[in-house]
Amino acid sequence: MVSAVGSSSAASGASGSSDSSSAIAALQKQLQGLQKDLVEANKDTSESGKKKAELLEVQVQAIQAQIAALQAAAAQKAALQAANQTSSQSSSQSSTAQNADSTGNSTSSAKRYDTLGSVIDTTA
Repeated sequence: MVSAVGSSSAASGASGSSDSSSAIAALQKQLQGLQKDLVEANKDTSESGKKKAELLEVQVQAIQAQIAALQAAAAQKAALQAANQTSSQSSSQSSTAQNADSTGNSTSSAKRYDTLGSVIDTTA
């Protein structure tokens, strides 16, 4: 019973990255409801009230762990996207620099051939 409450929300949140923020919001809403129930359960001093409060505390902790895991996954995904973007930008800059070098090399090659041609013309 305890794991069933939060696990379905976590599974739906893990299914897609765009769903992670909505899954976190749903878990936070569920957490607020459990915290209200916990306050009420703590008012009940009977044995069943104490057991209910213990179960609610476990559920609260499980949901807090799920929220933290989803937030960590979202942060990791954002970091990977930033790293990939930086990598693609540096690749693009490297490619541009290589193109500039090859253009410069072809120009110097053309000059070399022009010089060689003038040397051959003068010796003939």
